[in-house]
Amino acid sequence: MLELSDMFERSANHLKSIIGKLEPGHLLELYGFYKQATVGPCNISKPRWYEMQAKQKWEAWQALGDMSREIAMKNYVQLISELDHGWRDANLNSEGSGISGRSGWVTVSCMSSTDEYLDDADKTIFDWVKEGNAEKVWEFAQKSSLADCNIIDSEGMGLIHWAADRGNIAMLKCLIKDLMADVDLRDGDGQTALHYAASCGHADVVKFLLDNGANPNVADTEGMLPIDVASGSEILESLNKAD
Repeated sequence: MLELSDMFERSANHLKSIIGKLEPGHLLELYGFYKQATVGPCNISKPRWYEMQAKQKWEAWQALGDMSREIAMKNYVQLISELDHGWRDANLNSEGSGISGRSGWVTVSCMSSTDEYLDDADKTIFDWVKEGNAEKVWEFAQKSSLADCNIIDSEGMGLIHWAADRGNIAMLKCLIKDLMADVDLRDGDGQTALHYAASCGHADVVKFLLDNGANPNVADTEGMLPIDVASGSEILESLNKAD
C-alpha cells in the first residue's frame, strides 16, 4: 500500500505537467479518482443547477460510489499511464531538479471547457472572470453595487484565484487595482492567488502578483508556501528573490 501511495502521489504531481494536453473528459475522470482516493466516497451536496462546472465535477466523484481508496489510486495511476506512457521515466528524471510541488487539484483552468453555455443575463461575476471578460466584470461590479470583491464561490475560490489560475493578468489588474481585491485572499485550502499562479506555471502572473504586494510567505492549510508548489525554474527564481 505504501508503494501504491507513493506512485499515486508521483502521478498526481505529474498531472501538472500534462494538464494542458488533456481532454475535459479525462480531467473529470481524474478528478473523481483523486477525490475518491484522498477523501473517500463523495460527501458533499450536489451543486446548484447553474453551477455547471462544480456539478460535473461532483457527478464524476459521486459516480464512483463506494469504490475503495486503494482502487481509486490504482485507477488514477493507470489512467495517467495511459495518457502519458513515459510519465514514470520523466518523473524520475525530474527528481533533484529543484522544481518542487505537491499533488493535488490546485490547477482547474483546463476544466474551463466543461462549462455549459449560459445566457449573459444568467451569468454571475464569477462566470465573467472565468471567461476573462474584464469589461463585463467591471460593469457587473458597478451595476450590482458589489461592495466586496473578495467573495468566495461554492468551490472555495475567490475571483482573484480564478483569474490567477487562468493566467489572466488583465483580469487581475481589474480585480486588484480597480476593485481593490485582497491580493493575499485565501481559498478554502488556505491558498492565495500566488499559490495558483505558481502551481499553474504562470511566470508572468507570479511576477505581477509579487509586484503588486503578494506575500510569498503565506502558507496554506498544509503548510505549503507558493514556492513549494511552484512549477518551473523561472517561477522559483522570482519567488526566491521575493523571499
